[in-house]
Order: sequence, then C-alpha cells, then structure tokens
Amino acid sequence: MILKKRLLIIGCCIALVILLVLTYSLYKEKRMYEQYLTMNVRQDMVDMKSAIINNDILFNRILKNEIITNEMVEDGEQASQLYYNFTDMTQIIDKYNLMNLSFSEEANWLVKPAALYTNDLGQDDILPPTLHRMRMTFERLDITSYPVKAELKARIEEYQQLNHRWLNIVGDFESKEINENDWPQILNDLEQVTRAYFSEKKVNFVDEYVWRDALNPRYE
Repeated sequence: MILKKRLLIIGCCIALVILLVLTYSLYKEKRMYEQYLTMNVRQDMVDMKSAIINNDILFNRILKNEIITNEMVEDGEQASQLYYNFTDMTQIIDKYNLMNLSFSEEANWLVKPAALYTNDLGQDDILPPTLHRMRMTFERLDITSYPVKAELKARIEEYQQLNHRWLNIVGDFESKEINENDWPQILNDLEQVTRAYFSEKKVNFVDEYVWRDALNPRYE
C-alpha cells in the first residue's frame, strides 16, 4: 500500500514536471511569435512612413523642374521610386486588411479583430484603389526623361495634396517615433483622410472613376 502511494506521488511529480516543461515551451514559442509579429509591424510602419516622405520629396522635384527624370543620376529614377513606393504602400494596406487584427494591450500581440478595422476598413476601402491609380501614372516609364505637361502637372499636384495629408499622419523623419500600438489607428486615419480629400473635392470615388486616365506620359 505504501509502495503504491509512493509510486503515485512519483508519477504525479513526473507528470507535473512534464506539464511545466510543456507550458514553458509553449510560452517561449508564443513569445517568439509575438516578437516576430511586432518586428514585422515595426518594419511595415517604417516602410510606410519612408514611402510617404519620399513621395513628397519626389513630387516637389518633379513639379519644380516640370520633368520626370528616370535615369540613374542624382535625384533620378523618380518614376521608378514612386511606382515602387505606391506598390509597397498598397501591399502593406492589403496585408493588414487581410489579417484584420490588432494588438492586445496585455500581450502586445496581434490576437483579435480590431473595431477600427472591422468598422472602417474592408472591401469598401478607397485607399488601395487610390494608390493603384496613382501608381499607374508612373508605370513603365523606360526612357530617361518625360516632360510634365499642364494636365499631368495638375494631376501630380493633386497627388501631392493627398500625399501631404498622409504625411501629416505619419510625420516626418524628425517627428516622434510611431508606437506599434498606434498602427491600427494610423491605418484607419490614412483611409479616413483619403475619403475626406475626395469628399472636399465633391467626388464620389466609387461611382465616379477618379483618375481613370492615369495620364501616363509613356502613352502621349
């Protein structure tokens, strides 16, 4: 009888040790995944901010010189930079719309649907198609330079106005660093200021195919 009790106690101790080891292993795995997600979000925040800031610089140069330079010289490859900036921004927005997740305040981890996303972001977003239409203007500009005619200049000025609103949200390089917990709100704000821009222009983005003609200088 005593032997059975001892064996039972030993068995319970072994089971407890195994349980503790498994629990710790799962905890470590979860923490590693949390850190991985956090690092990815931080990188996406940096990439989004850099793209918007770079867009502002490029628009200023193009409008000042009234030419799109696309050769490998100082201040060159403007079309390529803008094209890839808009591509990167679109991919980031699409990724988080697909994930539809936000940070948990307790775990600092992407774990549950965010009200900001589920209520305001989704299939009816106008930011992704806006970025796509802006990107088309600078697509496949293969020769070294393209003159910016009056109609295209007016369009790029519109792009600059909208991009400047995005810049006001993400801030410049010297502004306070964005915290990853603010990321869902930032994405929502980018969508809302885009909607506000077209509303002020009295344009129904869905029904009126805004910027349908990309005015790509390649085809002029």
